[in-house]
Amino acid sequence: MDKFKFCIWLVDTLLRRPLSKKEIIDNWAYSASNKRQKEISERTFERDRREAEELFEVKIEYSKRTGKYHLFEPNTIQENKLLGWILASYRLANIASDINKKEFVQLEPAPPKSEYLELIMQAIESNFLLFFTYKSHYKESEEVQFYPVFVRLSQHRWYVVGVNMKKNAIRVYAFERMQDLSVEDYKDKVNHRINPTDFFAHSYGVLNDEEPQMIKIRAFWPQNLYLKDLPLHHSQELLEETDEYTDFELYVRPTYDFIQALLAQREQLLVLEPSSLKNQMKETLKKMLSLY
Repeated sequence: MDKFKFCIWLVDTLLRRPLSKKEIIDNWAYSASNKRQKEISERTFERDRREAEELFEVKIEYSKRTGKYHLFEPNTIQENKLLGWILASYRLANIASDINKKEFVQLEPAPPKSEYLELIMQAIESNFLLFFTYKSHYKESEEVQFYPVFVRLSQHRWYVVGVNMKKNAIRVYAFERMQDLSVEDYKDKVNHRINPTDFFAHSYGVLNDEEPQMIKIRAFWPQNLYLKDLPLHHSQELLEETDEYTDFELYVRPTYDFIQALLAQREQLLVLEPSSLKNQMKETLKKMLSLY
């Protein structure tokens, strides 16, 4: 555990500034993450530095000119979502003892049923099957025998993606609708074509029941500035910018959750293309207006 904490601490510390070997060893000795205040030797540092590189897929380089260690291409590290979550959790853990005492730290509730995460991850690692009762909002409860492939956090909810063994079909299940979860060893190989990297590549959230399309939107000031800071989708590109609005282009599935995201921008956003999505937005707005 101390080694893992040191690896996280080292990457997080070097993200802020380069340090010499002596500075790293001295700073770790008094770090809040080093609960036992245990010092490390130069040999241990070199071993754990290599461990951090392998564990988090980063490169820690030494500069003879400055005599200090630094992270190679730190900007690319920011794009590593898993490492970002690990570092964020690490930073939060360091101030956990103060959170309940200080009003300046305000948190949203944790994603529901996050206690399932460890068991599901173990099943994925060990090629185990999941057994659970699933209660959808649209259907009756069903008993599910499931081969999990990967998990996804979206819109503050955990989902698991894999194969429903009884239906021999790819399914996405929300953690909070799963009940009586258990695992069981499974010896046979499950053939599937699920690629975690590509599965949601063109999705806004976890829905992928529509074909991806090139979508053009116009965001008016000041909402256009927010969408520049936090794009709706990783494919978002800026097409044209004026003092009054900005036009963006996205290649994404026009699913229910994506349309919800567009509607959340209120009157500050206009769909330009395609016409099918424009008409869908109009019909939705008409239905909404009829309620008032």
